[in-house]
Amino acid sequence: MIKSEVKYMSQYKGFYKKSIAERLEILKRDRHINPDYFGSLPASTYNNMIENAITTFELPMGVSPNYCINGRQIVIPMVTEEPSVIAASSNAANIIKQNGGFTSSVISRVMRGEIAFVNPNNPQAIQDFIETHQEALFDNAHQAHPSIIKRGGGVQSITTRHITKDDNTLVIVDVLVDTQEAMGANMINTILESLRTLIETNTQEHALMAILTNNTPECLVHAHCTLDPSTLKFSDTIGQKITEASLLSKLDPFRTATHNKGIMNGVDAILIATGNDWRAVNAGIYSYHSRNGQLEPFTTWSLNDEGMICGETTLPLALGSVGGSIGLNPKVKLAYEILGFHDVKSLMECIACVALAQNFAAIYALTTDGIQKGHMALHARNLALKAGAKPTEVEALVHLLLKQPHLNSDTAKACLEQLKATHSS
Repeated sequence: MIKSEVKYMSQYKGFYKKSIAERLEILKRDRHINPDYFGSLPASTYNNMIENAITTFELPMGVSPNYCINGRQIVIPMVTEEPSVIAASSNAANIIKQNGGFTSSVISRVMRGEIAFVNPNNPQAIQDFIETHQEALFDNAHQAHPSIIKRGGGVQSITTRHITKDDNTLVIVDVLVDTQEAMGANMINTILESLRTLIETNTQEHALMAILTNNTPECLVHAHCTLDPSTLKFSDTIGQKITEASLLSKLDPFRTATHNKGIMNGVDAILIATGNDWRAVNAGIYSYHSRNGQLEPFTTWSLNDEGMICGETTLPLALGSVGGSIGLNPKVKLAYEILGFHDVKSLMECIACVALAQNFAAIYALTTDGIQKGHMALHARNLALKAGAKPTEVEALVHLLLKQPHLNSDTAKACLEQLKATHSS
């Protein structure tokens, strides 16, 4: 182990036990974070981001410091209101790091838009125009958004699809665009509108709409990890149990839904932290993993010939590292400084690894101690805060609550009164 790795691991050891001030000091020292990025979103900014703005709505922002991705030590920023998500992510990442870490790579990164013609008078005329006027179409698209060409991106292909069902005929013009570091929604829509006018003028057909799609099978990233069962609890049976859990998620649609939701706990948390459109990404992931006619699990786990546990995921991630709120929100800038880079492909790789870690944490817990062991401690902490416990009383109240047969608000209030009475006597 090289000196930099030893230093990294030592300063983040027991990170969850440290105070907020101590955690910030470590991050600032390790990541060279700009203190200005801890500021709130000013009214002059958020009033221009959305309509009818009145204030901001805050969520907790934390970090998962145990990721090793492609040999690089990475701290993952996460924004979530759900207890246990960050703890599970960090613990799973630490186990996987001890087994060699994650490998991840971007398979392709191209966004898609479509111009839709519904029941055109001459479907073949649209297809013929697209096929015989490629140079004019590409020139038109590049003129519509020339700055992306300067950055090395732009339209990659323009093709047509025909959909016929019942008495309806649809002609879809598919436009694939390399958006570089941007997610590219506005860019794609601008290009599509320009192409639409050109096609309509030359075919005398009228398109119903021109819009990007959130189904992005050309924007894929893959992540993989391998674990030695001897490094896990119940090492003689854990490999089989994890593969059976993976099988369950594939064959039982009720389990599939929960399996995938747990994955998105982590994926959405880093998407929000980095200012990305988590709704678009969710739509893309669910579409991609339903392409065979039913929803499938986003991850798979198996045993290789050596008896090692292998986990993998392939996700469509339509992301940006520039544009949108990324340049406006100081907390988003903070997230990128914590990550240590500002590159969309690296971000795709990180998110795929977070998905894999979050899923491993869930199925490892479910097949060993059960999911509630970790959840209940965090649930008790929330109940303590809701009951009105002071910061100095929280730990003692949580300890007392975990001894109770039932955890609810009434129990928390009663235990807090008991605690106060004990301290006052």
